[in-house]
Amino acid sequence: MSARENIETVLKRLNEAFPDGDVRVNGKANLPEHYRQEERTGTHLKVAVKSAQFSGMPLLEQHRTVHQSLADLMQLNDGFIHALTIKTEE
Repeated sequence: MSARENIETVLKRLNEAFPDGDVRVNGKANLPEHYRQEERTGTHLKVAVKSAQFSGMPLLEQHRTVHQSLADLMQLNDGFIHALTIKTEE
């Protein structure tokens, strides 16, 4: 899968998990200079999710909820996501 397809897959998954939400997904551009493209083994992504589902939920639980919706896409589970930066908001 291409980087664009990976982002579209994550966006679709998050929109399904948070249908009331405002979801944004971006490739991560600010990687350390020593991290060469050819050495990458997975995708680095930033996601931002604003959802009423987070109302009254502690920040850590909000992040867990987002992470759980993408769990099978994580490299640990043979997926393509190597690193994920999460921002959530009610």
